[in-house]
Amino acid sequence: MNYYIKEIKYGDDLSRTAGFKARDDVESIFEDMGIKPFPIQSVIEDREKGNALTKLMAHHKIKVNWEKRLSALHDGDTLFVQFPIVDHSLFLYKVFKSLKKRQVKIVLLVHDLEMLRWSKREDVSLKERKRLKFEEYSILDYADHIIVHNEKMKDYMSDLVDVNKLVVLEIFDYLLSDFNVEDNQKKYTKDGAVIIAGNLRKRKAAYAYDLPENYPFHLYGIEYEGKTNDMISYFGSFPPNDLPYAIEGGYGLVWDGESKDTCTGTYGDYLRINNPHKTSFYLSVGLPVVIWSHAALADFVKAHHCGIVVDSLDDIKSVVDQMSEEDYQDILLHTKEMSQKLTNGYYTRKAIQACL
Repeated sequence: MNYYIKEIKYGDDLSRTAGFKARDDVESIFEDMGIKPFPIQSVIEDREKGNALTKLMAHHKIKVNWEKRLSALHDGDTLFVQFPIVDHSLFLYKVFKSLKKRQVKIVLLVHDLEMLRWSKREDVSLKERKRLKFEEYSILDYADHIIVHNEKMKDYMSDLVDVNKLVVLEIFDYLLSDFNVEDNQKKYTKDGAVIIAGNLRKRKAAYAYDLPENYPFHLYGIEYEGKTNDMISYFGSFPPNDLPYAIEGGYGLVWDGESKDTCTGTYGDYLRINNPHKTSFYLSVGLPVVIWSHAALADFVKAHHCGIVVDSLDDIKSVVDQMSEEDYQDILLHTKEMSQKLTNGYYTRKAIQACL
């Protein structure tokens, strides 16, 4: 039988997950493909407090909880696990080692590689970085297949695991129900504003506090504390289900880090191997993207003609000025075609099928 791990927050009923939009969408696709949920309730433990022994005991309880729940799996079963595991533990690798001994096929679908994303964060201790690397790498070693974001992530991962295990997703899907992309695209124009949607805290998105003043930007998200003027408008935050209908402009920005000139720092460097979920959001609502030229998804955007690629945010105006209205309409058409794939789970289904 084919199963997937459905992590459940303690105290929640089984209809609520511990994840967010990307994980919830993957679960929906699993179930639509006939892959059965294997619910695992989280363990109530505050691992931020207490001494080293208390923390180790909390990690051990999580491992025991998983062992008990997965004891029913046997030879011939396939288990899909979204990675990293929300209820993570230093000892979970032992659970996966046991599953391998019982001939259970293990497939990991990677959302993030924390051991890479956190490796350069100054606010994360060396001890914490080592713990993350051990937790993640020790589990990766026991997987039969690992679904990774893109070819750049595959290249990085090939130094850690057998390259034959790796299956490329290409891009995350973004499920939307009852959404009319053609109607939504009527709001988009060639010279429309660049949309920045997401976490706008300065630590996460410092570039958003130094935007070019020769092109309009519309900001949507939490905790923006920068300036607004004729070129920079802040609209606050919206519930995820409302945001597709709220945004108006011409392009969605895929950028990260400290600078408008290039993507730098912990978050900027991560774009080199990561598939940001906001890319999928923009394309799912039919909005062409503006993406950093060295981002892992830049090649995907160029190949599918669903946006523009720039080295610096200062380049946006000149690229748009040189674009004809016919060019923009052609990009909109390709973006609509991409929307139809993403909102129906095309890429996730293809990757899952390759692992069965």
